[in-house]
Amino acid sequence: MDGDERAGVMSRRVEYLASPELKGRAPGTEGGLLARQYVTEAFAGLALEPAGDDGTYAHAIEAIGGANLLGTIPGHGPNADRYVMIGAHYDHLGEYFGEVHPGADDNASGVAVLLDVARQLTERDNLDRTVLICSFDAEEPPHFYTETMGSLHWVDRPTIDLAKLEAMVCVDVVGHSLGPATLSDDIRHSVFVMGAERSGLGPLIDGLGQEGMTTRRLDADVIPPMSDHYAFGRVGIPFLFYNVGRDRHYHTPRDTFEKLDYPKMVALSDHLTEVISNIADGPRLAYDDQAVDDHATLSSLVALGREIGPLHRDADRLMILLAKLERKLEEGTPLSQGARGGLRSAIVALEQAMA
Repeated sequence: MDGDERAGVMSRRVEYLASPELKGRAPGTEGGLLARQYVTEAFAGLALEPAGDDGTYAHAIEAIGGANLLGTIPGHGPNADRYVMIGAHYDHLGEYFGEVHPGADDNASGVAVLLDVARQLTERDNLDRTVLICSFDAEEPPHFYTETMGSLHWVDRPTIDLAKLEAMVCVDVVGHSLGPATLSDDIRHSVFVMGAERSGLGPLIDGLGQEGMTTRRLDADVIPPMSDHYAFGRVGIPFLFYNVGRDRHYHTPRDTFEKLDYPKMVALSDHLTEVISNIADGPRLAYDDQAVDDHATLSSLVALGREIGPLHRDADRLMILLAKLERKLEEGTPLSQGARGGLRSAIVALEQAMA
């Protein structure tokens, strides 16, 4: 398929998952079960090998009637018994405060990208490690950070030997373009990548140029762990988190399929296919939960601030802050915890401007 055809497939997937029929895909509801059936059928259509409970794709979350969905693309090298995971949660808020929240960007967009990456990887018959394709349930409140959160439930009750899982790539809220249409394509097509510094994957991310999108690295600690990668980082598994930030439609009934940037999602799928392939065929990763990368974070924020900053009411103050932090790093001065708090403040300000 060419890029336009793939964008069309992604659009139709998101349109169905975010349709009124599914009523927001809350775990255990009729809509959640329909979403589970849809993703299960997509896994089967890609001929993924079941990796859930008892030879199925499903990994039950009994307490809430939910289920994670897992399938594999077997490796064919000496490390075929080891795994690289890519995951995107398929649930959403359902009916919330009396209104249905369709969850197109959060996270039907991630599921559409996940399935396209899986399709591409099934066409590569020489991967060393096995790729584990996972669509988690119960990522959203009220399950977030609790024992019924799908990713936490799986990490606590894994369907593989967890010691053989070498990396997890999380894809969540990746569909919208950044900011107003007046901004440059370089900014509009940005996707943030967090966590690369903890496993030495920064050079890989930086070296994978991709037409149609721009990856911008951020340190894993500059925002709270807001998705399923949290479950893996807490047990020392290297992770990458791909996200586009929150826009004004996030967690509202207005998060609908027609607002998304499907060509960018196609470009992201191509990028992720190369990332997963490189990790699957590369050396074993080490995880350092103390690693930081203020240089990459600041570089990303300065690039955004030059163009997006003027949209914020405190644009001058924001750029002064970023320039001050840049000087500290240029002088070889590590950023203090207070200064890193400044990075977090800059991210909040830029996110508000982009929304």
